[in-house]
Amino acid sequence: MEQEVNQHTILQAILELSTQMQVMKTDLQQQIEEVEARLEKKIDAVERRLEEKIDAVETRLEEKTNLLQSRLDSVEQNLSQKIDSMDTKMEILSLELLETKADVRMLKRAK
Repeated sequence: MEQEVNQHTILQAILELSTQMQVMKTDLQQQIEEVEARLEKKIDAVERRLEEKIDAVETRLEEKTNLLQSRLDSVEQNLSQKIDSMDTKMEILSLELLETKADVRMLKRAK
């Protein structure tokens, strides 16, 4: 009889421990879900901030690229004008040199 009481007491203790373990498991699961939710919110916030920063950097890069392209176009135009000017000067010098050589030959022939 005493052994029956001990077994009954042990079974009751096991059931009580099992119930307590189930409560603890549920509590831990709830805590895990809460932590996951908080982490997800923080990750989303970080992701939004990173996206904003990336957008800002892309905007600045595009502005700098446009400015650089504008400056490059200006330099190209200026260089083109200077090349045209130099080409015209060389053409004039060539013509003058040609006329001078012609005049020198004519003078040599006249002698």
